[in-house]
Amino acid sequence: MKKTIIILLTFTSIAMAYDAFSIGVSGVENTFHSATFYNNRLLYGIDFAHFSFNSEITEKEDYVVTQNNDAGISVNIFMPRLGYRMPVKKIDRINTYNQIEGYLILPMVKGKGDAEEPIEEYEDEIHDALTLLGIKLSHAVEYEFHPQLSLTASVGLNWIYWDYNQEDADGYGESLKTELSANLSYTYTMLALHFKF
Repeated sequence: MKKTIIILLTFTSIAMAYDAFSIGVSGVENTFHSATFYNNRLLYGIDFAHFSFNSEITEKEDYVVTQNNDAGISVNIFMPRLGYRMPVKKIDRINTYNQIEGYLILPMVKGKGDAEEPIEEYEDEIHDALTLLGIKLSHAVEYEFHPQLSLTASVGLNWIYWDYNQEDADGYGESLKTELSANLSYTYTMLALHFKF
């Protein structure tokens, strides 16, 4: 939790200084990765997603409520990104770039009702299990309509990595160690409006 707050504050302070701004207008990535700030060749952004789940179960016997269970989970996901943009070629109004970005997927999970206590008890384990790393490699072609406005088309490859380790001891000298890892990679395309200041 403390690491998440430090990363968010760092990105907020960096975001104050930028000379260009890009907004995604189409593509698979727009749901989560739609805004990017540029400071010379450095690029960065922070994206956010939220989802929640609520349930209420009521048991009645002879029209009298005998048991009422109310539980819910709320998940906020912050995705800070940091990368580098390398110019490749410029011909008249067309610019091409290669980009590399690294990002974290940082979850904040809260429970309510009957789910509040179990979520708090296993908060660290849940956070570790849902924290992911990712890297994106892309090639972008930019067409300048005006020195301050351009349209950028990019194609790239996105890798998401996940590692989870847990060790439990039973107090009798025996322990159980769990190591899990997975990765997901896919290609993507995106169109973006690019504003320069």
